[in-house]
Amino acid sequence: MALAFFFFGGFLFAFVLDWIPSKHVAPLWVIAAAAMMFSLGGAMILLIENERMAWLRNLVSWLFVVCLAIPFNWVAFGAGERQFSSSSSFLGITTGGASGEIEGRVAFGFFAVLMDLMVVLVPLRLLKNRKQE
Repeated sequence: MALAFFFFGGFLFAFVLDWIPSKHVAPLWVIAAAAMMFSLGGAMILLIENERMAWLRNLVSWLFVVCLAIPFNWVAFGAGERQFSSSSSFLGITTGGASGEIEGRVAFGFFAVLMDLMVVLVPLRLLKNRKQE
């Protein structure tokens, strides 16, 4: 499974390095963060059972959340126009359509702020726990 994450991360890096030409909708640094997120996910799978490398697992997990937060922050707070769509299903009936830019940014912003809090508070908690030992 880790290999699949590494492969997809490498595939996204191919767009960043322009090995695969494409028309970018997002800035390259956002695509690089997404690529890094998948690569770090593969590393987390490899490190999950290794207790001797707990410090590295914690660092990789924190970096994963940082890389996950970057695209959410860009969508929510970045410059430029965003287009969102929404869909809902009830009793096998699905409806969909375009949703407003404000609604989409608010939804992404909510999760961006939650992830930003994790990025800041988790290392502080680890440092606090380390000082108590």
